Formats: sequence, C-alpha cells, structure tokens
Amino acid sequence: MANSTSSSLLKLPVELVYRILENLDYLTILCSVHNVCTRLNMITDAYPAYKTVTTLVGRDHRVGDEEAARIASILQQKTVLTTLDLRNNGISVEGTKQIADALQHNETLTTLDLCWSQIGVDGARRFADALRHNKTLTTLHLRDTGLGDEGAALIADALKHNTTLITLNLRYNRIGAVGATGIADALKHNTTLTTLDLSVNAIDDDGATQIADALKTNKTLTTLDLRSNEIDVDGASRMADALQENTTLRMLDLSVNVIGVEGATKIINALKDNKVIPNQCSTTVFYFSFFFTQTLTTLILANNHIGNEGATEIANALPHNKTLTTLDLTNNRIRNEGARCITDALQHNTTLTKLNLNFENVTDDIRNQFEERLRQNQQLEMAVC
Repeated sequence: MANSTSSSLLKLPVELVYRILENLDYLTILCSVHNVCTRLNMITDAYPAYKTVTTLVGRDHRVGDEEAARIASILQQKTVLTTLDLRNNGISVEGTKQIADALQHNETLTTLDLCWSQIGVDGARRFADALRHNKTLTTLHLRDTGLGDEGAALIADALKHNTTLITLNLRYNRIGAVGATGIADALKHNTTLTTLDLSVNAIDDDGATQIADALKTNKTLTTLDLRSNEIDVDGASRMADALQENTTLRMLDLSVNVIGVEGATKIINALKDNKVIPNQCSTTVFYFSFFFTQTLTTLILANNHIGNEGATEIANALPHNKTLTTLDLTNNRIRNEGARCITDALQHNTTLTKLNLNFENVTDDIRNQFEERLRQNQQLEMAVC
C-alpha cells in the first residue's frame, strides 16, 4: 500500500495532509501513510487524532502480514494504544510472531484479539516469551489459532511467571490431555487469571482431572468454560471433588460433554453444601468484622443426556444450595418425572434467579404446574420450557 502513495502527497502542505487524514480511519493511516517517509511520519505523529487513539479494530481480512508488521512496529514505539482487535484476518505465523515480539517492549496494550490467525507452535513460543516480560496485557484472545497441545503448554508455562493476564481465550485449538495438564500446572502457580475459555477442544477425563486438581488450590479463577470437550463421568467426578474445596470459582460450563446422569449427580451433590463461607476474620483496635466469599453461582450442564434421573438428583439438591443463581439444563431429555421434581424444588429454593431448560413430551398438567410455580417464584427472572 505504501508504494502506491503518490509523490505529490509527500510535498503537500501539512494543513492539506491533515485534511486528508481526517477522512481516513486509524488503521489506514497506520498501514498506508505511516512509515512511508520521515516527513509523513512526523506529520502523522503530530496529528492530534492519531496521538489519542486507544483502540484499533481491524477485523475481517483488512490486515495481512505486511500490515501486521507495521502494527508491530508501532507497538514498540511510544503509543497510547490499549486495545488491538485483529480477529478473523488469517494473519500468518510470521505476522503474529512480529506482534508477539512487539509485546515484549509495549507498555500500554491491555487487550489483544488474534482469533482465527495462524500462531501454531512457533508463534506460541514467541507469545510465551512475551507473556513472561509484558507487564500490561490483561486480556488475550487466541481462539482457533492452531496451538495444539504443544502450543497450549508453552503458553501455560509462561502463565506461571505472568502477573497481569486476567482473561485467556484458547477456544477451538485442538487441546487435549497434554495441553490441559500444562494449563492445570499453570493454574497451581498463577495468581491473576480469573477467566479461562477452553471450550471446543479435545480435553478428556485425564485433562479434566488435572484441571480439577488445580482448582483445589487455585485462589483466583472465577470463570471456567469447558463446554464441547470429551469429559465423561470420571472427569465430572473430579470436578465435583474440586467444587467442595474451591472457594473462588463462580461460573462452570460443562455443556456439550458426556457426563450423563452419574456425572451430573456428582456435580450437583457437591453443591448441596456449596454455600457462603467466612474468610479469616480481621480485627483492628476498634472493630471486629467478617468478610465473606461466595462460591459457584452459575452452572451450565446443557446437552449432557441427564434425563429424568439426573433432573431428579438436581431437584433434590436445589433446596439445600444457597449460592447458585443461574442453572442451564437445556437439551437434556427431561420428561414428566424430572419436570415434576424440578417444579417442586423451585418452591423451596430461594436463590435461583435464572433457569434455562426445556422439557420433552411432558403432559399438560405438569407443564401447567411448572408455569404456576414460576408465577409464584418472584425472584426467578427467566425460564425456557
């Protein structure tokens, strides 16, 4: 793009160049005007709108490797850019590696989205190096970037040393037990990550077991997305064990796995005693006060073949649980008996505010009872039946 810039543009008065820049977006200025020559660099660097841009969005094939290299160059210079969204551009490994290298020197960027780019193992190694040195990045989206087990393990190892990242999206990266084990090891050491998306991968019971064991000691993770993996009863059982010890996780998504009736029963039974618990008391000269930590509030078990038996177990646990506010049981083949049990449970549960479920082939009288219970339960905001 830069080579097509006419020589006349390079000779225009600064005021006219500014008029042109007013009609260009930040990405175009960055990739087509900046770094053409020293004079244009001086003009664009002094352009008020350019100096104050904090967000750059270049989604959907507007950015290739050449543009990625220019963006990487800017990231290494003085900039106020805090958010960089380059998702769905198909940037190659070479392009993403340059951006990763720039992160080692950047001191402003807090959010980076490279979903649907090519990173692979080589790129993951560069990003791991960046995460060890970068002190500002808090959100990193790497969905469908070809990491695989080895790339995920490299990123995970860097998390042991990183102290700023809060949100990490590794969805759809063909991560199996090996990668999950590396991530679990990182969770035992990391003290800042609060949101982790591992959905649509190939994590089986072995990988889920490792992650569950890490949750027993992890004190910061609040959101864990494991939907659309290969987690069976054994993995669900280990997750249930972890829930009895973990005091920070707020949201757990196990939808579209194969935990079945037994796995759902294990999970929900662990939540019977899942309640608000006191932390260590603190005192001053003048007063004595309690601080409270609430445990799991959102549980998503959609598409797990739970059926009537699993629904009955869940219904038995609901009156005892004091923290769950959102429960998703959609597409679980729940029929008359399961629907009746959940309907009865809603009479005694006082904390649930959102319930998502659909019944299959229930009789009119059961459906009417359920709808009447919803009318009586004022705190329940929404239900799909």
